Amino acid sequence: MNGILKKLSVLLLLPALAAGIFIFCGFAKKLPRGTFINGVDVGGMTRPQAVALVRDDILSDLDSRSLKIISGKGEYAFSYPEISFKDDVKKVAEGVRRAGEYSISLSWYLNGLDTVVSGICAAESEEVREPRATFNGGDGEPFLYEEGKDGALPDAGKLKRDILSSLKNRVYGGDFAEVTLSVKKVAPSQDMAGLKQKTARLSAYTTYFDCENTPRVSNIKLAGEKISGCVLSPGESFSFNSRVGARTEANGFKKAKIIEDGRFVYGTGGGVCQVSTTLYNAALLAGLKVTEYHPHSLSVSYVRPSRDAMVSGSYSDLKFCNTTNCPVYIRVLTGLYYVRCEMYGLSDGAKYSLSSVVTGEEGGTVESECYLTVTRGESSYTKLLRKDRYLPAKKSADAEEQDNKVETEIKIP
Repeated sequence: MNGILKKLSVLLLLPALAAGIFIFCGFAKKLPRGTFINGVDVGGMTRPQAVALVRDDILSDLDSRSLKIISGKGEYAFSYPEISFKDDVKKVAEGVRRAGEYSISLSWYLNGLDTVVSGICAAESEEVREPRATFNGGDGEPFLYEEGKDGALPDAGKLKRDILSSLKNRVYGGDFAEVTLSVKKVAPSQDMAGLKQKTARLSAYTTYFDCENTPRVSNIKLAGEKISGCVLSPGESFSFNSRVGARTEANGFKKAKIIEDGRFVYGTGGGVCQVSTTLYNAALLAGLKVTEYHPHSLSVSYVRPSRDAMVSGSYSDLKFCNTTNCPVYIRVLTGLYYVRCEMYGLSDGAKYSLSSVVTGEEGGTVESECYLTVTRGESSYTKLLRKDRYLPAKKSADAEEQDNKVETEIKIP
């Protein structure tokens, strides 16, 4: 029984072995004369020789071709081995049984396609540059303007699709279709006119001083320099004391007349109140919200009553807030005999004006009020900002001593 099974197994294996030998011999056998694969004469060749020759022909053709990508900055060209191919030459050669023309399937691909696309787009991209205004807190023009520039945003998705289309549609023996890079222009979010509107002058206010009072002028100039160039962001508050700092000799301030206890006396930092007063008026005329101010106990000569703003130490400050949606730029300029405060930003469309009214005078005491008028187009309204009472100045200690001396001299018999 076992012998019979063995004979049957041998009989079944013989046809399989014969088929394998036939296939091997068939592949190794030379192709018939007059056989062409992809237009290449491979007659009389073994199948491996035919495959190699056809592929050499494909490479020779590919080596003379390139895929070009045209951009606004130049040209990118890709050829073999960056561009390669896939084929079914071996399969076709194995299937040849008689002479004739045989076609193959052939496709092209670009190695590292995604990397190529991203690299080109990175090289062709240009960042949009917004128009710029550089604020100048010193003399000269308040702003230096620089024009903006369009940006460039290449369409990476379209570039990839167009490259694939050029590769897919290329006809053997012909060129790859050129690809043109599509670039979208990206304009700045605002133009120069809009920028200048956001940096327009909101207000300017000037007060005058005695240019021969050198220590006082020095203090005014120093305080102005510490303030000038300040930029308030939307919603940000300004504090005079925080910005200027302590009025001490160590900080560069000199002794000049100040108001203390109803008298004009010498103190370090005399004159800075003229800067705070000038700033106070400019802030109101710019439409900003003043959140803290203090009147002097005595009226001052450089501004009308109820339009002053006294600062002292850390307990009397001048504060105001930027209530607009854009930055506010503050510039303080000190001339030979004046201090001027200018404010720039985006106007709210209103015009502001201030008026001072003296409501009473008696025995050297002055009572006054300050009004703010707001005008928008054809309509306007006026509101009371503050009421003040200024006392008559007391005599200084030196003056009182002189008066006592005169009185004593008069009483001598």
